Amino acid sequence: MNLALRILLLLWVLGYLLVACGPILGGHLIIGAVTLVAGIALFIPWLLGIAVLGFLIWITNPARPR
Repeated sequence: MNLALRILLLLWVLGYLLVACGPILGGHLIIGAVTLVAGIALFIPWLLGIAVLGFLIWITNPARPR
């Protein structure tokens, strides 16, 4: 479960960056501007998603022997 959550967190972070910044880096200025504005609008929900996934990873982390 923990590994699946870590992979989901990676996809969440990279997916947001790809959607928000990918077109502008690819040279499509109009589409890039639209997705950049959408990325700014979705920044807070993205941060909340990172916090939730981070918390779930933390609570499902197996206990290490001391």
